[in-house]
Amino acid sequence: MRFPIRCSAQTRNIGSHHVLGIALFEVLLTSFILAAGILAVLNMQAMAVATSQNNSHQQRAEWLLHDMLERMKANPQGFWHALQVSPDGEPNAQCLTMTGCSPAELAAHDLANWQQQLVETLPVGSGEIKSTTLAGYPHTARAYRVSVHWQGSQGSGSATQRPDSSAIVVL
Repeated sequence: MRFPIRCSAQTRNIGSHHVLGIALFEVLLTSFILAAGILAVLNMQAMAVATSQNNSHQQRAEWLLHDMLERMKANPQGFWHALQVSPDGEPNAQCLTMTGCSPAELAAHDLANWQQQLVETLPVGSGEIKSTTLAGYPHTARAYRVSVHWQGSQGSGSATQRPDSSAIVVL
C-alpha cells in the first residue's frame, strides 16, 4: 500500500525534479563504487591463484631437484661417468630392471628421465648439472651444482619471472 507524501504544491513541483537528478547521481556513484570493488576483488583473486600456482611449481621443482641429488648420491661413480659424456636424452628401457644396465647407463637413464620430468611438470622446465669447486674441499672432490629452472608469473599474467632452485652435491 502506498502512502502519499504530503507537501505543498510549490515544493512538490520543484523538489521532484531535483530529487530525481540526485537519485540518478546516487545510483551512478553506487554502481561505480560497486564495480571498482568487484574489480579489486577479482584482482586479488587472480593474484592469489598466481601465487598458489607459483608455490606449486616451486614445490615440484624442489622435489625434482632433491630427487636428482639423491640419485646422484646413490650412484656417484655412474654419474661421474655419465656427466663426462653428453647423454642422448632418451631413457634406456634396459635400466628399468635392477640388473639391466651398468651404473653409468643407469645414471644416463636417470638424467634423461629427470629432464623429461622437468619438461612435463614445470612450465618451460629445464635443468642442468655443472661441475663446480668448493672452498675447503680438496681439488679431487667431485662437486656439482644441480639447478632447476622454469617460467613463473608475477600475478598479472605476465610470464617474466625465471625462478631457480639449485643445490650443490659432493660425490
